[in-house]
Amino acid sequence: MTFKTEWLADPAVFAVNRLPAHSSHACTAPDGAAFTRSLDGQWKFAYVSRVQDVPEGFQAPDFDLSAWDEIAVPGVIQLQGDGKYGTPHYVNTMYPWDGHENIVPGQIPQNYNPVGCYALDFDLPDGWQNTGVHFAGADSALAVWCNGAFVGYSEDTFTPAEFDLSALVHPGKNRLAVQVFRFCSGSWLEDQDFWRFSGLFRGVHLFTTPAVHLQDLTVTGTLADDWQSGALQFACRMKTEAPARIEAEVFGKTVQAVCEDGAAQLCAEVEHPALWSAEHPHLYPYTLRVYDETGACTEQITGRAGLRRIEMKDGLMLVNGKRIVIKGVNRHEWSCRGGRCVTMDEMLWDVVNMKRHNINAVRTSHYPNDPRFYDLCDEYGLYVMDETNLETHGTWQKLGAVRPDENTIPNDRPEWKDIVLDRAASMVGRDKNHPCILWWSCGNESFGGSNLQAMSDWFHAVDPTRLVHYEGLFQDRRYPATSDMESQMYTPQKEVQAFLAAHPEKPFILCEYSHAMGNSCGGLERYTEYAYQEPRYQGGFIWDYIDQGLEKQGPDGKPFLAYGGDYGDQPTDYNFCVNGLVYADRENSPKMQEVRHCYQNFVLRPDDRGVTVENRSLFTNAAEYDLALRLYRDGWLETEQLLEVQAAPGETARAELPFALPEDGAHITVEAALLLKQDAGWAEAGYEVACGQWVLHREERGIVAPGAELVDGDVNIGVKAGDVSLIFSRSAGALVSYRVGDREWLRQPVQLNFWRASTDNDRGCGMPAEYAPFATAGMFARCLGAKAALEWGIPVIRADYQLPEGSRVAVEFRAGLSGRLEITMIWNGKRVKAPEFGMMFLLESRQADVDYLGDGPAETAADRRAGARFGRFGFAVEENLSGYVIPQECGGRTGVYEATVTDGAGSLTFGGEGIFFSALPYTPLELESARHPYDLPNPVKTVVRCALGQMGVGGDNSWGATPHEEDMLWLEPGSRFTFWMQPAD
Repeated sequence: MTFKTEWLADPAVFAVNRLPAHSSHACTAPDGAAFTRSLDGQWKFAYVSRVQDVPEGFQAPDFDLSAWDEIAVPGVIQLQGDGKYGTPHYVNTMYPWDGHENIVPGQIPQNYNPVGCYALDFDLPDGWQNTGVHFAGADSALAVWCNGAFVGYSEDTFTPAEFDLSALVHPGKNRLAVQVFRFCSGSWLEDQDFWRFSGLFRGVHLFTTPAVHLQDLTVTGTLADDWQSGALQFACRMKTEAPARIEAEVFGKTVQAVCEDGAAQLCAEVEHPALWSAEHPHLYPYTLRVYDETGACTEQITGRAGLRRIEMKDGLMLVNGKRIVIKGVNRHEWSCRGGRCVTMDEMLWDVVNMKRHNINAVRTSHYPNDPRFYDLCDEYGLYVMDETNLETHGTWQKLGAVRPDENTIPNDRPEWKDIVLDRAASMVGRDKNHPCILWWSCGNESFGGSNLQAMSDWFHAVDPTRLVHYEGLFQDRRYPATSDMESQMYTPQKEVQAFLAAHPEKPFILCEYSHAMGNSCGGLERYTEYAYQEPRYQGGFIWDYIDQGLEKQGPDGKPFLAYGGDYGDQPTDYNFCVNGLVYADRENSPKMQEVRHCYQNFVLRPDDRGVTVENRSLFTNAAEYDLALRLYRDGWLETEQLLEVQAAPGETARAELPFALPEDGAHITVEAALLLKQDAGWAEAGYEVACGQWVLHREERGIVAPGAELVDGDVNIGVKAGDVSLIFSRSAGALVSYRVGDREWLRQPVQLNFWRASTDNDRGCGMPAEYAPFATAGMFARCLGAKAALEWGIPVIRADYQLPEGSRVAVEFRAGLSGRLEITMIWNGKRVKAPEFGMMFLLESRQADVDYLGDGPAETAADRRAGARFGRFGFAVEENLSGYVIPQECGGRTGVYEATVTDGAGSLTFGGEGIFFSALPYTPLELESARHPYDLPNPVKTVVRCALGQMGVGGDNSWGATPHEEDMLWLEPGSRFTFWMQPAD
């Protein structure tokens, strides 16, 4: 047989000589010797941009490869070779060939379809008889040759392709040659919202099997209805029908069975089993041994199994008999350095990080992940929705409009049925033995149709122990049985509520919600709390876990995280690939603070007498943790005591405070936290898994003491208060100088501010256009007059401003003896929504630090502060710019009572009654003008903004949803904002 390039454009040809999918069990010789040999490392490589330009005859064992480059395997082609091998290309729903060639589903580009030509010489290990090769992931199709002979062909980027080499290899040196094609007919099924790469991005290895070999293993756990007994069943399919016996060791016992017709069934029972769940991921190790007819052991298989049950009962999804609430994330496989090639360390970091932030579920959006990731989810405890490598978004939704037509696939088109079922079978074959997997997903955003119904039917038939998910029913209701649950994307919480009122038949999940693009995830708590108000709403998966940014060198020579278009990859969807809770370099964004709180399994509600502990976990008693009760006075820790509280799953308990509240202090905080008693695999003892606060703010208004001297000049108004002097411009009505001793703090006059730098969500909903008059309103506000007077010995300066659009703002400055300046702004316009309402100070201060009393420790927003706690926190101003790939509003803190800016020359304190406070090296307009961090000027100042508030950041989606009305900043006629500043004590 020879390779035919026509296969690339034929949906009916997706596997030629590829071995059947099977379980990914670990198999070794009886003495533990490996049956595999890694081929990862440097391969010889050539790159061409068209299929017809592949070097002729390079597959031959004597072909001269000396002039070829070398490339790393695993790795994506486009991130190697310093640009010689094409560029990464980011598009969302449009196909990468759109606008370049007129083709329809099944056809492939002719003018640009790059091919990576790989070659590797290897020595066959001694004694190997039955030899094969395993490709864990190849994007998007590969053809294989061994010693010049064609071996086979495979499509499906994300599941393994295995081929038998036994008849082609020989002792000594052998050559493996591979062509990896960027586009094939299967590429129409891989329109996921991600960067488009190609190459051998997962590992490659050789394997050998004994003559009597267990080819496929299905491990199924069963549990009695009273949960007091269980069993593990091992269904074994042998490579041949040769006589064999299989022995299994598990639960401290041994069971065995004789193979008949190449198959065997073994069952081991256990009393009082320890169940697997995300909270307690108990795994039972097992060992299987295979014996031939002489009684000799030919191989052994080791693994770990979990006993758990996922079922639908009374319209609810239950795990081990308990209603599950999905506290999930969607996760693209991503590395900022390797692209789709993710290391084990990166996978482990992800799993540990999820556990530390109370995430309990992962959707493998939108393809099967590296098999090692599932091992980690089994071990650490994460529920997994395993998703078929299928998305055809661009065939039915165009420019945002749902327009299915004759080119919509797979739909009901018979020529696409086998290829999509093959993808499902490859995923299940590989992943079926992982207890972490609760749901098989038919894919993502592929409309509907009989082919998807056939896939769902197949899932149910081959694996009745799991549920089946598909979201596309929302777009096409013809086949409602495709999904066991109602699944939607980005539906606002109130609309979810309305839908369930009208359609109570199935449980409801959001397979994507709270679009985490840039400064986002506002209103997350509305969704997470609703899961405990409406039983049929069973949670969802935030979109998404990690930014798909690529590390690249900027024009300033420093690395930055690139997005679509930064490689000249037009047409592109720019930064729409950057929607993560975690930055691409695996540093948590401030959004994770909110996720950790909203997803916690225990709700702690302290008050002035004690704390109520609501246990929302399914299988964990609160007594498994230490209850820490802490008392803070004015943000300083006074005492902390550890208690034990008994609260069974689903129950609520009460603990009294072991200390009395102080009579003095302006801010009294009672904080309750649950801490790990013992080390867990993902955190050490003492790690905090849940927290709640009660805060008492006693009225303590600072005094503006009389005695400062007023100097009422013709052009300027001066105030002298000890070593503090202030100058106000009479024409501008603005504070233009604030001097402490010889130190001038102001870089330019203080100005009114009504703007925040647009966030990704703001741009998506048109906020910059709708609120454009506010962007420069403070800059171009016209002073109608400024007056000064002494009132009760206090200098008072009043100014009236008219904004360009006609509204008026009155400002009053009251100056005290110590240099304290109290500032009040009054809105004298009509009722209106504004991005912000406050003042902006450009300070002559570099490399400043801020210590503050307010919400923290990370940035907060009006609709994203549930996860913050009140206390004393600090940050360096130059490090307060959050790592969003496009600079935007960030770094602000809500609920601030005082904030001190300190540099090497002094300190200045700002404060108010729970104000919004920001300190950054840039103004909102400087942030607004930048598309990358390197576009920002070198930091030479500290920009402080004190505000009544700021509109929320939103997050229901990033393409039209505004912040909720209750999270908007409404200015009413007469709205007042008062704050103060003074030299630090």
